Order: sequence, then C-alpha cells, then structure tokens
Amino acid sequence: MSAGTDIRDPALKPGPRIVVGSGWWSSDREFKQEFPGRKELGDAVIRSVPFFELWLDSVSKVMAPSEIVVVDSAAPLKPDAEKRSNVRWIELPFNARHSTDHVGRWSGWMRSVLVSGNYAMASDCDYFVYVEQDCLLQGADLWKTCKDAMTADHMFGSGAGTPQPLQQSFFVIRGAALPGFLANLTRLERRDRDLSPEWKFVWACSDTLTRLANVGLFRTKITRKAGLKIAKALGLFCFLPVGSGRARPIPFDTPHYYFQHGTGDEIARYQREVA
Repeated sequence: MSAGTDIRDPALKPGPRIVVGSGWWSSDREFKQEFPGRKELGDAVIRSVPFFELWLDSVSKVMAPSEIVVVDSAAPLKPDAEKRSNVRWIELPFNARHSTDHVGRWSGWMRSVLVSGNYAMASDCDYFVYVEQDCLLQGADLWKTCKDAMTADHMFGSGAGTPQPLQQSFFVIRGAALPGFLANLTRLERRDRDLSPEWKFVWACSDTLTRLANVGLFRTKITRKAGLKIAKALGLFCFLPVGSGRARPIPFDTPHYYFQHGTGDEIARYQREVA
C-alpha cells in the first residue's frame, strides 16, 4: 500500500465496494498458557504483531478493498497506532475465546464476523470478504478469479482435506445477501461450542435451513450430511476456485492460492514468491 493512501476514502476506490473483515488477537503469553488444552497450529509468528503488516500488505494488494475492518477481541498486544490507522479498528470489551471453549453466545471469531459484516452491510458494500488474521493471499487477479467464479451469493473455502463441510479463513458474500446471512447467524440458537461455525455457515445461507436447525433436525451426522447435500443442490453456496486454507499441501506452484496456519517454512516461501 503506497504511503499516504487512505483505503477508507471510497472516492479513491472506483468499481465495486469491497469491505474486508477480520479479527485480531495477540498476546505475549505462550500459547499453551493462554489456551490450555488447545493444539497450537502454525508458527507462533502468525499470532504476533509483526505478522499484521504482512497480512495487511497481502489483503491490500490482492483485494484492493474500499475498507478493511479489524475486530479486536481485547488483545493485550496490538499493532502500533500508525498501522491501525490504515483500517477501521473496532475493539470489543473482552475476549470471547475459541469456538470450542468460548464465553457467552458466540466465540471471538464469530463476533469478528458479525461485527465486521454488519459494518460492511451498513456501508452498502457490494461484497463482504473475510480474511482471517493468519490468512495470506496470493495472486494479482485473485479477486477477479473469485468474483468470476461466484455461482451463488455465498462463497466459502472447500472443506476437502479438513474435518468440516467448508472453510472460513477466506470467504465472500454478495452485499445483497449479507443482511439475510447475518440475521440467520444470529437466529441460530445453539452456541458455537455446540454447533461449529462451519455448520452454522451452511444453515445461515437459508432461512428454511436455519429454522430446521433450530428445531433440532440436524443433530445427527446423517441429517447434517443430508442438509449439506440439499444446500449444495439448491446452489445456496459455492466454493472458492482456489486452495487451500488449512488444507495441505499449499498449491505454491499455482497463480492463486490462500493459506492459514502457516509454518515458518511456508511463510518464508510465500514471502520469497511475493517479493
């Protein structure tokens, strides 16, 4: 991002209004102290302040967004004021923690989606794009590739190679569909620890599926799989045309990709290739 450029000025961004959302958490405590019982994925640098600059450069170059909204879960460590001034930095009063062990109704990650998504909706965005704080993007025309491949209002990462039906470190939602999607997310009655955010995304694509989830229809593996097939058959969502999120291997040799939970070697290779 060039010096002096303010991505918050819509007049500087002709074309579709793209609002990128994300979350933020960083601490000087060791991971096992901060999150006992959770497995640490990726290099510790992906949860550090220095990584934010790499992330911001990646998002700014690849997405060319009208605005970037970062939702801070009361993190002890933050990027300096100059870096934060390049985005809309919104601070929550507490850290709701991970979806498997959160406080309150929603996890910290889900709150970052709800807050940045509602900001995007109130900004009359054409597209809401979420890029998780540890997710890096590659490819000068990655945005055009994704937009041209959108056959549905909701575009998520493929769940192939993961234990979930889809991935959420990088996803796109058309602005016209955003109000309904966000409303359905908040209507889903089960907490994130009882119904994973990935499955919530499937049901939130449809008012009907949201109602059926609330009456307990998708409590079993068989009914969830049936609901997923229905959602796909109805074209309620499509998958990103690129890999790979947390799936491995990362397709470094392709023109476009994204990944999260990067190891030290993976991040170093990414930096060499985008330099």
